[in-house]
Amino acid sequence: MTQGDGSDWGPVVSEVYSAEAASYRDLWAPLLLPHGRELLAALALDRTARVLDVGCGCGTLLGSIRQSVPEGFVVGVDRAAGMLALAPPEFPRAVMNGGRLGFAAGAFDSAVAVFVLFHTADPGQVLREIRRVLRPGGNLGTTTWGSDPGFPAHRAWLEELDACGATADPVRMTDYEPVRTPERMRKLLEAAGFESVRTWTRPFGHLFTVDEFLTLRTQHGSSARRFASLGSAAKSRLLDRARRRLLGMDPGGLFDDTPVLSAVADAG
Repeated sequence: MTQGDGSDWGPVVSEVYSAEAASYRDLWAPLLLPHGRELLAALALDRTARVLDVGCGCGTLLGSIRQSVPEGFVVGVDRAAGMLALAPPEFPRAVMNGGRLGFAAGAFDSAVAVFVLFHTADPGQVLREIRRVLRPGGNLGTTTWGSDPGFPAHRAWLEELDACGATADPVRMTDYEPVRTPERMRKLLEAAGFESVRTWTRPFGHLFTVDEFLTLRTQHGSSARRFASLGSAAKSRLLDRARRRLLGMDPGGLFDDTPVLSAVADAG
């Protein structure tokens, strides 16, 4: 994912995402894709020709952008080289810092930044750079998380990690505070030169199976890094305890209702 200027944790984010690119592509990106597609629909990309995907990761959304602009020019950039290596090769893509985009002013008609800004130490700088490379009257769509996950299955998993002595995740990957509310997102966008800001929030909305949930939590992301800190006996004990708790839950306990905040805005 991209990282804004002035940060001391951007390179770590890039390194971690490069190392976890395959698990992100296989386990996490497909669950994020519906929200990216919803954002594209709100942008009305059929009226544009040049689209930039900032923090495109492994390129999951690039094909959907192409469907919206079949004759357009679609470019993906990301700071994590390992993620870009898994992106569809038919799309132009480049390793690039979102706070210092290597494009001329006004080079694009539209841009998207999907589940990206909370990985940057200075989301305002990233938005200012995106505004710079958009033509006047262009548009931007972005999504962020409105909060940390809090659904019952996730809480139970964290409790079991703690009970089994898993170490804290040593990697700093996110800062949700600047972008977690519609008001904060609106202020950031307007300060970066965007106008006609429209926001909406809805639940992430994925109902996990027990196996799917455990696979994701043990193979990708922060909880997987914590899980990896355990010895083999502790891992087995944790999985047994967690599986029994999850199987005993009402199915709604596996429904991820974490709020997703989306915004679209015009380049003034």
